[in-house]
Amino acid sequence: MGMEPIVIAGAGPVGMTVADILSAKGVSVIVLEKDSQPSKEWRASTFHAGTLELLEPAGLADELMRRGLVAEKVQYLDRKDGLYAEFDFRLLKEETKYPFRLQVSQATYVEVIFERLKQRANADVRFQAELIDFQQDSQGVTVTIETPEGREQLRTPYLIGTDGGRSTVRKKLGVTFDGYTHEERWMLNATPVDFHQYNPNLAYVNYISDPEQFLFILRVPEAWRFLYPIPPEMSDQVARDSSNIEQTMQEVFRTTDRFPIIENTIYKIHQRVAGQFYQGRVVLVGDAAHLNSPMGGLGLNSGIHDAVDLGIRLLRLLDGADREAELSTYNELRRRVAVDYVKEISEKNTQVVKEKDPEYRKQLQKEMAELANDPVRAIKWMLRSAMISSVREQGIGKPPEALQK
Repeated sequence: MGMEPIVIAGAGPVGMTVADILSAKGVSVIVLEKDSQPSKEWRASTFHAGTLELLEPAGLADELMRRGLVAEKVQYLDRKDGLYAEFDFRLLKEETKYPFRLQVSQATYVEVIFERLKQRANADVRFQAELIDFQQDSQGVTVTIETPEGREQLRTPYLIGTDGGRSTVRKKLGVTFDGYTHEERWMLNATPVDFHQYNPNLAYVNYISDPEQFLFILRVPEAWRFLYPIPPEMSDQVARDSSNIEQTMQEVFRTTDRFPIIENTIYKIHQRVAGQFYQGRVVLVGDAAHLNSPMGGLGLNSGIHDAVDLGIRLLRLLDGADREAELSTYNELRRRVAVDYVKEISEKNTQVVKEKDPEYRKQLQKEMAELANDPVRAIKWMLRSAMISSVREQGIGKPPEALQK
């Protein structure tokens, strides 16, 4: 194709997914990344069934399966009273080839795609290249980038903003990013110590309710990870102190054993959705378009779903499809998923673990237990939380005329 490459701002999992889809089909891409290498941050670490199904045609699902851990169960526990609800994803075996959550870090996913892109002459991943501005006209977009050599300009038919929650692309478009930010900070850390020696029944994914300090404990191939809120009066520095982190783990497992800490990040939780996911020839994807609580592992997954949906549409656009029709369909379908599924599921998961009122907390736990114990309702819940429902109901890459029906 004798046209300029598609420019993708941000080499995280979402940008890399778009680059993989387009370059595999012969479209040239330039991926801009302000850091000097692909991100080593583990951050998100759950791949849901709905996502594995979408990544299967490209061979990416198999690659991830080779590197990940299969988590068949998700447990909800109370810090004092123990297990109150367990969802067994094997109940979905009639529904999907992937009746589980696959635990593998987003850094591994990015690495897998980066290795593929290096083999393709039409994929150019540029490090230490930061998008600082762009102007669009009826024919395309002129992108200004900053590199160690200075500034340069690139011309592209479409600019794809996959540059995260603080997206420069979104800010330059002047698109609203409504929602809220939780006051509390969360601490995410990890230890190579095997928690099964303290609790052999611990699942690979656990939500632990407690009015004072709820916890989210999950396993990735490299380690066990721990997520919990930091008291408002505690400084980041004190929270990061390894003896304080260790003490949190010791209290949970009622032990004096030592826990070496190999990861520690503090962050705030946001629930926000951009007012629109595109303007002209510039499109927002993933965290640049929507942010949510990590409870449920939906951020990375819905971002990859955006990427696959948009990738299919861009291929059609480059083939002559109607731009406005395709992008407004992307906007409508993906905003609907961000608002209806992602926000609702992540808020519900957050509420059940942190509710302070003892009566209401018991009530929420009881509802969760009843849901888990009723196979029909449990399957419905798991189809939603595994993002299979959103793909089946909203479709991915649906042609615009499907919306009119």
